[in-house]
Amino acid sequence: MGLFKKKKRAAFGLDIGYSSVKGVEVSKSGDDIVVTRYGCVPIDESGKGKRAEAVVKAINSLCSQSHFSTKRAIAAVSGESVIVRVLRLPYFSDKETDELRFAVETEARDFIPFDMEDVAFDYQKLAEIDAGSEGKALEVLIVAAQKDVVKWETDVIQAAGLEPAVIDIGSFALVNAVQYGANMVPNEPVALVDIGSAVTNIAIMKGEHTRFTRDLSTAGNTITRAIMSELGLDENQAEKAKRDFGISYEGESDTEQEILTISQTNLPDMFDSLDEGGESLEQDEDQMEQQVHAICEQFLGEIVSEIKRCLLFYENQLDGEPVGKVYLTGGTVCMKNADRYIENLLDTPTEVLDPFKAVKGDIMSLDPLERCATYTVGLGLAMRSVMGEGVS
Repeated sequence: MGLFKKKKRAAFGLDIGYSSVKGVEVSKSGDDIVVTRYGCVPIDESGKGKRAEAVVKAINSLCSQSHFSTKRAIAAVSGESVIVRVLRLPYFSDKETDELRFAVETEARDFIPFDMEDVAFDYQKLAEIDAGSEGKALEVLIVAAQKDVVKWETDVIQAAGLEPAVIDIGSFALVNAVQYGANMVPNEPVALVDIGSAVTNIAIMKGEHTRFTRDLSTAGNTITRAIMSELGLDENQAEKAKRDFGISYEGESDTEQEILTISQTNLPDMFDSLDEGGESLEQDEDQMEQQVHAICEQFLGEIVSEIKRCLLFYENQLDGEPVGKVYLTGGTVCMKNADRYIENLLDTPTEVLDPFKAVKGDIMSLDPLERCATYTVGLGLAMRSVMGEGVS
């Protein structure tokens, strides 16, 4: 898989999402990082072709519009097909590379729910730590991704006439965007949460290292499709309603017990008392707004409860230190009051991530919220071409 090799060659970040493809190309000018080219093109699956064909067409359109200077693309995989874990192992010296790899692969089998022959696997030593009476120990970051998922991504990139330089991990791209794009190396643990269309990426970093990652299958498109189903809207109308109406924010959040049980609610029962007659688009706007509020709170509440479990797991099972801040990105964050709602439910300081603080270029003229929600992962991927190490 080669995720941890140190290479610097011209390439652009290609973020293949559920509903669009985004591209970001960067270069270094002295100490400055400059976004030289960027773009976003929707994936149109309205035709009879397969999704791969629609993605290839979108990538071709993106390259035609953005005029990237290279055909080498750095992309990423996410979701349940990706496993990332920090392992603690006995100490191995730098000369014991074969022994370390054998130990890593043996230990990793307990955490990877796939046959090792079916995954692309890599690892990186993070740090030597004091293990008390046992002496020194090693912390090792392992990564495994199902080969068929990686192959699908490389196939569509090659079909678009590009060279897949690296297939990275989505959560690592978030970390790179923060570390290099925002020039931030946090002393305390911070959580990076990217709520996209199909996947929610969660990464916890401290210092220069990724300490924990998890990908959720519940994301923005889950909310959009629920609005489509309940209100009879098409996808564009549902997406607009989600963003414009969003969350009804009225101050303090509900109790933690209510947060953890919100996902048990039966969504259709929420609408039993509503008038089902007439055309959906002719409903009173206030009634529609209330329905959208209920759906957004239901499904965003599910996402937040999972984020909260991740923060508690990190604190109680890994480093024993609470996460001090949560940074948000992804298109769903553009939903009205989403950031305030998430902050109240998590009871942790939360803000929308701006990974472009240390970046220059025309991209800075875009609306900050839209820029960060759209191009954060692409920026993190593109950083590998100028920073070499790339993965934290």
